[in-house]
Amino acid sequence: MRRKIRKTIALLTTLTIGMGMLTGCGADSAGEQGQESSSGSPVEVEGDFDGSVSIAGIAPLTGSFASWGEGAINAYNLAIKEVNEAGGVKIDGKSYKLESAVFADDKSDATEAASAYNNCASYDVSAVIGSCSSSCTLSFVETAQESGMLVITPYSTNATICKTGDYIFRECFSDANQGPTLAKMATDEFKATNIAIVAAEDSDYCAGLAEAMEGALDSTDGVTYEHYGCVTTDTDYTAQISKAIEQGAEVIIYPNNYDTVPNFVQQARDAGFDGPILGGDAWDGTDVTGYEDKFNNCYYLAHVDLSADTDAVKNYVSAYKEEYGSDSGLNAVSSLYYDSIKMLVQAMEEAGSTDPSVIKDALLNITYESMGGTITYDENGDAVKPFTIETFENGELKYYGSF
Repeated sequence: MRRKIRKTIALLTTLTIGMGMLTGCGADSAGEQGQESSSGSPVEVEGDFDGSVSIAGIAPLTGSFASWGEGAINAYNLAIKEVNEAGGVKIDGKSYKLESAVFADDKSDATEAASAYNNCASYDVSAVIGSCSSSCTLSFVETAQESGMLVITPYSTNATICKTGDYIFRECFSDANQGPTLAKMATDEFKATNIAIVAAEDSDYCAGLAEAMEGALDSTDGVTYEHYGCVTTDTDYTAQISKAIEQGAEVIIYPNNYDTVPNFVQQARDAGFDGPILGGDAWDGTDVTGYEDKFNNCYYLAHVDLSADTDAVKNYVSAYKEEYGSDSGLNAVSSLYYDSIKMLVQAMEEAGSTDPSVIKDALLNITYESMGGTITYDENGDAVKPFTIETFENGELKYYGSF
């Protein structure tokens, strides 16, 4: 008989975030809050265009997740360049140059993200592409919906985001699907019947993903689990890991952001846990330098395998390296920003319009071939797409399989 072990919830410090919406700045603020990456603005492409259409972007160019932001802005600019080199956005026999009004830095902070969105929305844009962290995207989607601004978030997976309204979409998968898939990995792939979850409860992403996992585990016969809470600023996980080992956990699931992953994995291995450690898509970008042997038997859900032998992936990787001279920032996040723009352009062309109220209907009915597989949309604007599983072999990232 299935027995659900009692949850142990960490005591949290209540975080009060002032979400007052600041007045959006116009062109004068673009240099201050916009193109702050060394990649600069999109490369200008000459051509015989009939006009232009503008978009805007948001990502963490500075702050704790700046490595995501580097890839995001690079891929965003690369996609714009390629669209224009291919003749621009083609509507009713005319060709429109795709331009970026601004790319704003949210600094991985929800309050900054709300201000960054206001900056983007102060321009005449057809869509805003962003952001990465779910808490950042959640800070502005209600405002976007109320004003009729189309938003495509490349990397925010919190399940509630697209339920905000019909102007809000995501290119990534939702935690409502990611959570059950992680649970399925643990129980089906690794045959675990005793599972420990260690999740940050002060993060919309981490807490939402844990909740979705637990919902799936609750309905799985013969499986027990326990949830040990933490917060995003924790550096010592020995108490949670000790409890996981004491309960006899066969698998530990750690659905938290990449900057905390090396610390957690090292402490788990040093404590003697040698079983599988599973993570969500926010493991992407984890630096395993100095921890290479600790990461054997670790796995995480990803949106794309950038080592895949497909034309779409190979062409993107080659173009990125050629454009920027290295693979710095070349990660799954970058591919999602790139695909978000290419998908938006396809939707504009299928809609025959640059009006957000028309584009959104085309997006809802689109079939788009992304680097990670075919994307369609459900009624909420949530992407329906495959899951990729990545693992590590002596510190090297490797493709493991797919769901």
